[in-house]
Amino acid sequence: MKVVLVVPPWGPDDIRAKDTRGIAGCWPTPGLQYIAGELRRRGHQVMYLEGFFHSSEEMRKRTAAFGAQALGVYVISLLWHKAAPFIRDVREDNPDIFTFIGGHGATAMPERLLGECPALDAVVVGEGEITCGEMIDALERGEPFGGVKGLCIRDGSGGVKFTGSRPLVEDLDTLPFPAVDLCEMERYYPSFEQVSTVPVVQMLASRGCNGTCLYCYKMYGRHIRLRDPSRVVDEIQYYIKYYGAREIKFWDEHFTYSHEHTYRFCDEMIRRGVKVRWWCSCRADAVDKRILRAMKAAGCWCINFGVESGVQKNLDTLKKYETLERIRLAVRLAHSVGIKTHTTYIFGIPGETFQEGLETIRFARSLGSFTVEFFPITPFPGTPMYKGVEKGLFGTMSERLDDQGMLLDRPCFVPFTMTGDQVMELRRLAYIKYFLRPSFLYHRFMNITSAFQIRAVWYGAQSLLMMLAEQLGFSKRRR
Repeated sequence: MKVVLVVPPWGPDDIRAKDTRGIAGCWPTPGLQYIAGELRRRGHQVMYLEGFFHSSEEMRKRTAAFGAQALGVYVISLLWHKAAPFIRDVREDNPDIFTFIGGHGATAMPERLLGECPALDAVVVGEGEITCGEMIDALERGEPFGGVKGLCIRDGSGGVKFTGSRPLVEDLDTLPFPAVDLCEMERYYPSFEQVSTVPVVQMLASRGCNGTCLYCYKMYGRHIRLRDPSRVVDEIQYYIKYYGAREIKFWDEHFTYSHEHTYRFCDEMIRRGVKVRWWCSCRADAVDKRILRAMKAAGCWCINFGVESGVQKNLDTLKKYETLERIRLAVRLAHSVGIKTHTTYIFGIPGETFQEGLETIRFARSLGSFTVEFFPITPFPGTPMYKGVEKGLFGTMSERLDDQGMLLDRPCFVPFTMTGDQVMELRRLAYIKYFLRPSFLYHRFMNITSAFQIRAVWYGAQSLLMMLAEQLGFSKRRR
C-alpha cells in the first residue's frame, strides 16, 4: 500500500515561548522514521512529510499526487490543533483514505481524539512499529482490525473499541534502522543550545525509563530495553558515511542505566576508531568517574542532567529520588573528566514558593553547566501530574488544550503557592542571572569550537535581550 507519514504543519511559535523561538530547531521524528522502516520492510511504499518545511496545502497536494491509501500523523499534545484540521482536509480531498495517528499525545488520550476528529479512523497506542505494520497489512487484505493489538478504533455503532495492549518490543534489534533516507535530512537543524556542531543525527540506544517523575509520560514503559552496542555503532557509522554526521544526539531517557552496556558501547566505538562527538542524558545517581572517563574517551562531549530544582523538598514532590548532593557530585565528576553538562530546571512545582525558585537559580549557577534550560512545569495528558490536577490537587490550570493549543508565553499550570506572573518571572530571572555572569560569558566564548556555536551564541544573545526587556517592563508594571 501507499502510506504517507506526516508531522503536521508547525513552527517555533507552537513549541516555544516567544523569547526563545529564535534558538528553536527542528529534529526528525524518530518514531515515524522507525515506523517508516518497518512499513517499507513489509513491502509498502512510504512517503515522509515534515510540517516544519511544508505548508498544509503543499502536503495535501503531495499526498494526493502520491496516490496515498493511508495517512499516518504524528501527534503530541501541543500540535493536536494543527493535526486535526490537516486530517480533516486530507479526508475531504480523498474520502476513501484511511487515517491514523500515533505519538505521545495520541497514546495519552486516544478516545478523546477520536471523538474530536470524525475524519480519524484509528489511534495507534504506544510503540507503533509492529502495530502499524500489522494494521496496514490488514488494511491491504481487507481484514478487520480486531486482531491487531494496540489500536483504538471505531466500533461501527458510534463508540470506540480498544483492541488490547500491545507488548513492548523486547528485542529492539529486530527493528530495521529508522528510514532517515525518506526525510529531507539536509534541511533539519537542531536547537542552538543542544549540540556543538553540525551535521548532527539523533539516535536511540535504548527505550524506556524506570523513573517515577510526576511530570513524565512513559511512552516506552518503565522497563528499559537495550540495543546491541554493535548495532548502535553500525548505525552511527552509517550516518557518518552517508550524511557526514559529526555529532550524535542520543534521546535515550536513561543512557547509563546499565554500566555494562555503556562500557560495551564505548569499547566498540574506540575499537572501530569512530570519530564523532555525542551527547546523552543520564540520571545523576547513575554515573561515576570510571564510566565518565570511558564515555569521554569514546567521544561524549556533553551530558544532560535533569536537575529540575535546587530545593530537596521539591525534588521529593516530583518523585525524582535524587539528592542535591548527588546531583552536585555528578556534575563535578563530569567536569573533572572534561565532559560538559547541560542541566534543566522547572518552575511552578506543586508546593514551590517564589523564594524556593530563587534558590533553584542559585543552585543552577553554582553547578556551572555549559548550557541550561528553564521551563514552567506542564502537566501533559497521561502524566501523574495531569491526573492530580484533574482531581483538584497541586494547583490550577490557567490554560487547557483547546483549539489554539497550549499557550507557551504564560504557564498553563499554576501551583497554589505562586502566581502565574511569578512563575514566568522566575524563568526570566533564571536565564538573565545565569547567562549574564562575566565568568560564564568568558567560559562560553573561550569554548566556541564551530561556526554553529557562533550562531548559537548570537541567537542566545537575542533571546536574552528580549527577556531583559520583558523583565524591565514587568518590573515597571509591578511598581
